Amino acid sequence: MNPALTPQPGSRPSGRARTPSPIRAVTFDVYSALFDTISGLRFALSALFRARGLALDPGAAAATWRQRHMTYLLVANSLDREPATNRRALEASAQQTLHALTPPLTAAELERLVSAWEDLPPHPEAGRVLAEVRRRALILATLSNGDRDMLATLLQHLPVAFDHIVSTEGGKFKPHPSVYTAALRILGVPREELLHVAGSATDAAGATAFGLQTIWVNRTQDTVPDPRFAPAHVVSDLIGVLDLLPHA
Repeated sequence: MNPALTPQPGSRPSGRARTPSPIRAVTFDVYSALFDTISGLRFALSALFRARGLALDPGAAAATWRQRHMTYLLVANSLDREPATNRRALEASAQQTLHALTPPLTAAELERLVSAWEDLPPHPEAGRVLAEVRRRALILATLSNGDRDMLATLLQHLPVAFDHIVSTEGGKFKPHPSVYTAALRILGVPREELLHVAGSATDAAGATAFGLQTIWVNRTQDTVPDPRFAPAHVVSDLIGVLDLLPHA
């Protein structure tokens, strides 16, 4: 067992402990687990600020944009007004983050910022881990809040082909239970045979609450919103995922 693979205290309510079922499918969160979103956004915002001659901190702006993007997703789920579209969420959260710019963001500037989400850098170990997962007799898929076309473009930066790109587009955003239900239907496996690799606290809690075997790649030492739904397995990078998978 990888030393990094440690149970989250209090993550297994009494009566739920059981022998894990064999894993037949693995889903990966994209924007947090596989890709370094903040670095990619920092690069795009740095280019914008340079072009405008602004002495602003692109790292702080990137973190704010990402947080406001995730807040948008949660609010959109709560309002239940329209089907999920991540592109709209990205545009709205970018405009909110940069609302104080004078003059305001142009349509071309906004498009360049949003397109950065299709050119994010993978985490250093992502290619190695995915190649190893691909060697095993497993269904490999993404499970992401991204729109399908944007995900397809981004995933070309990785050295493996996914069997399925499962997107929330047209439904609800994670961590709504319907997202995980859709993944089981598309992959054709029962929930106990799916391992979900979460990259954010909300996704980790959502997948755990739904009853999936969940491993959280927690790079920032974050905590879940509700400790009742802390996943059983927490790692600091993707290498720990391999310890939960059947051998090739």
